Amino acid sequence: MKKWFTVLFLAFVTFNVTNTELSYADTIVEESNIETINVEENSIETIVEENVVEKANIEETSVKKTTVKKNLIEKNNVTIIINGEEILFKDPILNDSGHLLLPMRDFYEAIGATVYWNQEKKMASSIRNNQTVDLTINSKTAVVNGNKVQVSVAPIVYKDRTYIPMRFVSENSDGSVYWDEEKQVVEVILNDTGDGEENQTPEVPEIPQIQYILYMNNKKIMMDDPIVNKGGRMYIPSTYFVDHLQNSYEEWTAKDRLELTISGLHFSFIDGSSNIFINDDLYTGAEKPFMQGEKMYVPVKFIIDSFKNGGSLRYVAESNTMYISMYDYMLTSDFLEKSYGFLKVPQLVENVSLDGNRELLVSDNPEELTPDRISRANETLSEYKVQGLIDSKLHRVYGWHINKLGERATIAITIQNTSDNTSLEITNSKGMSQVTSNSWSTFDVGLPLSDAVLTNTLADAREKKFTLAPGETKVIDSYELGISYLLGFTHDFDVRKVSGGAGSYTVRTVISLEENPDLASIHSPVVPINQYAAHPRGVWPSSSLKVTLPEYTVDTEQVGYNISNGKTDHLLTAENSLDKMDGTVGNPGHFGMTYKVDIPVVNPSGKLKYVLVKIAGRGGVYSGAVKMNGKTYLIPTLKPGEEFVQLPVLRTSKKSDKIELEIIHAGGSNLPVAVYVETR
Repeated sequence: MKKWFTVLFLAFVTFNVTNTELSYADTIVEESNIETINVEENSIETIVEENVVEKANIEETSVKKTTVKKNLIEKNNVTIIINGEEILFKDPILNDSGHLLLPMRDFYEAIGATVYWNQEKKMASSIRNNQTVDLTINSKTAVVNGNKVQVSVAPIVYKDRTYIPMRFVSENSDGSVYWDEEKQVVEVILNDTGDGEENQTPEVPEIPQIQYILYMNNKKIMMDDPIVNKGGRMYIPSTYFVDHLQNSYEEWTAKDRLELTISGLHFSFIDGSSNIFINDDLYTGAEKPFMQGEKMYVPVKFIIDSFKNGGSLRYVAESNTMYISMYDYMLTSDFLEKSYGFLKVPQLVENVSLDGNRELLVSDNPEELTPDRISRANETLSEYKVQGLIDSKLHRVYGWHINKLGERATIAITIQNTSDNTSLEITNSKGMSQVTSNSWSTFDVGLPLSDAVLTNTLADAREKKFTLAPGETKVIDSYELGISYLLGFTHDFDVRKVSGGAGSYTVRTVISLEENPDLASIHSPVVPINQYAAHPRGVWPSSSLKVTLPEYTVDTEQVGYNISNGKTDHLLTAENSLDKMDGTVGNPGHFGMTYKVDIPVVNPSGKLKYVLVKIAGRGGVYSGAVKMNGKTYLIPTLKPGEEFVQLPVLRTSKKSDKIELEIIHAGGSNLPVAVYVETR
């Protein structure tokens, strides 16, 4: 299943002040903890030269060489408008991990800033409206008006030009940044008062009585308070973090000071102050929490960005809806550290078999839901008709769909009892769903689903257990899907016969475009597949594979085995789908499945030995989760032929030992992954 990741422009706060969709899209990922995804085929690594910027004329000259990060790409389809005037740059615009970088000289001239260059420190200092911003090449620590502030992306040198983060500089030079995603236009609005006085915090506008909706880690919350945009930042009351995140609480230590603790991270907010303490460390920036009524409004992105694994944030003005994803809450396992180097070509794995009897229904074709594919308001995306149930069956439904319909939709898993006189009972219903509006589908969707399956932390459904009378249809779970959003879900449940003769039933995934849909009533024929896309759809007898690799003898050379290779372990073909629907597509990438790999280890000497296991992508970017001897780890995005991860060392003095792995793929290209074994 090809999980392509189109790079969206996520660099800056994105606001639309009209009635069109407004998005606030910032993927916040600590570079030292989560690797960003490099998805552009023309992504580059190059040797460049830093520059010297002279006072007044800001001339640039070569000083020394450095290496640009590999996830740096040129973004040539973005329009920059500053105070209503389109600015043309003779040098390319850059996108670094979703953050827009502009040529320093041209940008500072465009905003009317005075610039000084410190050759020794490699630091550029700009002054505008009495706002001073100091940026140092390759440093993520800036100084604003004498206070240290963290920058999401460091200034760099590229093709002999210094590049600076546009959002940070604009907002700390008395300006705001707005993003029109559809037109790919960034608009910078600058305050040109130039009066030397510190700008006062604007009054909060009167908020109309409308319904605001918050999705906190995919949990829907109908808000009693408005979402507020001030100074290019999104704010919500602190109570929404306290009420909807585990291990969170707050305490007022003064009438204008709030102490907020979220999962061990302690914030101190003061009404109207840009001085924010995190675990007693002072941070000063553009964020200014404020009181409204008796509640403290806190900066959402700032909170997300403060956590180890970051997260993402998006606001849709059309529906007054905010989406918050905090990876520290969504992911329970730790990431493996990425290593760099080439591993030899592995051999194809042999003797793979299905494992277990939890049947798998995959709903991933059509993946892109478009008007030509979804022609009616209510449609069936996939189905599995079960006949002759004598006792019970175990099920897993895995889905992956993108809403390209131009309107909001609801997707659901339903079950219809088609028996004449047999009642059914659905038990152990649990699952997880994730949505994302950006290209970071691996982090927002794929990895949380994979992590939950391997750690057995799928959440209980609203109705974990219910009875289904003959002829009755009920919804197992449902998911709202915004325009251009991607939805991924995994849901397990069991069906057993309660009374009567042999049972029969139909499991479906359905979609509705109606405002208040009757999802249980959708029994339409299954929509045709997109035959030009390789995304899978079908039903197979098991949701797990198992293989035992050949014995590995310690102190012998490294060996590698190619799993999910589409050849020797392609057991989920279109032809062997248990239900043909209106077309099926095989699942050679084993999405929605776990892959168990046992590695026998032989140690003839019985002396203490150290055995290593490495995992690498084979032919396309790869990410997933792996459980080794009972502990789960997350695999960051790996480029084939360049990157790999190493699992914890097996220390063994046994003459016969075994390494047990269980792997689940998080997305990416429908391409294989390899497991390597060696002795250290």
